[in-house]
Amino acid sequence: MDDLLKKFDGLLDEEAARMLAFPTLPKICEAEGSVGLYARILSLGKIKKVGKSFVRNAIIGDETGCCVLALWGENAKMELKEGCIIKIVNGYVKNGYYGKEINVGERGEIRRVRKKISIGECKNFFSIKGKLVKKMPTEVYLNGEHERFFKRIQVDGHIITLIDEKAKDVKDIEIGDEIEIKWAYSKNGKIYVDDLGKIMKK
Repeated sequence: MDDLLKKFDGLLDEEAARMLAFPTLPKICEAEGSVGLYARILSLGKIKKVGKSFVRNAIIGDETGCCVLALWGENAKMELKEGCIIKIVNGYVKNGYYGKEINVGERGEIRRVRKKISIGECKNFFSIKGKLVKKMPTEVYLNGEHERFFKRIQVDGHIITLIDEKAKDVKDIEIGDEIEIKWAYSKNGKIYVDDLGKIMKK
């Protein structure tokens, strides 16, 4: 925005420059089909290899709520961090595993921008606070050539399944400790936490 103010040498005030720098784009709740929008990264997953390509999931949010962002190919390798504001260019919306999902592939682009975004209610994800009551043995399942790890824990009256690397996050947490889980989700009446989730001892 500062560059625009300098470029027009006093012809624009800050509000006009802001409108040029950040044109009105759809909100997450309005997103459908091919889309561009601004959002804040709330949680960032790991880069995973899928076939010959790469994918990285994130949870993004704006004033209207949140959804999952799936970055593919070179976009998955972009240097990002939780809390940064991004502009999605030429993404596409589909109904994915977590509900509404915005994908950015080889025809799309992610740009980091300086912009303030408040976060509305996230209906697809939730937090759980309580006492760790029980840790059950880790179960291993073969998924083609890859192993999947599942570990169930009980927090107060909730049974929660931790997926893959998340099973390690309770290794040093003792029974009776108070914990907080962020970015859990529900599927078929069960609660799960994968690499987008956070488990913290309070």
